[in-house]
Amino acid sequence: MDTENDNPGFFDLVNSVRAMRRLKPDPVPNDLLEKVLEAGVQAPSSMNSQPWAFVVLRDSAAKQWFADRYKTAIDFALAGTDISSESNSSLAKQLRAVEYQKNHIHEFPVLLLVCGKRDWPFKVPESERLGKAPPSYGAVYPCVQNILLACRAVGLGAALTTMHQLFEDELQERFEIPEDYGVVVTIPIGFPMGKFGSVSRTPAKQVTYFDRWGQTAG
Repeated sequence: MDTENDNPGFFDLVNSVRAMRRLKPDPVPNDLLEKVLEAGVQAPSSMNSQPWAFVVLRDSAAKQWFADRYKTAIDFALAGTDISSESNSSLAKQLRAVEYQKNHIHEFPVLLLVCGKRDWPFKVPESERLGKAPPSYGAVYPCVQNILLACRAVGLGAALTTMHQLFEDELQERFEIPEDYGVVVTIPIGFPMGKFGSVSRTPAKQVTYFDRWGQTAG
């Protein structure tokens, strides 16, 4: 079987899914967003539990509310970090993209809150299950990846962020998210300003071991 040519479209796709943090303010058509979310809910989950739900922020006031708190969270996280425009390092470029997203996120057409049903991990004894359980991250992230792939497939830019964790209680109250759900990621979505291109990653063979850590293929 010629495995290299089984589905070249898919491999072209995953080789060009990058975080797109500079987005145009142009509206995202409803049918396009629905297509992306439908791709998300096709993800597998344990016992077919499908523990995800979405809150789509499009209203200007709602996005501004999020942006005000997101900016504070980013400033806290990047305090003391040099993002000088004179630096051409890969890290500096990425941080400048984050800085752009911070300053313009309220202008992006869609902020997608991906929520997950709360569920205690098996390793946490019942006697230690105090307060709220975390969202079922392992079950929700396949849905998130489907959304990112679908965005790329239809020409939309996206980049997940978890900075909402610094104001999650406020976030849940503001958007009336039930207590039995938690926000897993926020994904700004819109048409990208830049172009998609191939990504640079460490080859899998350099981080793959067989039968025990450190043992590479013979």
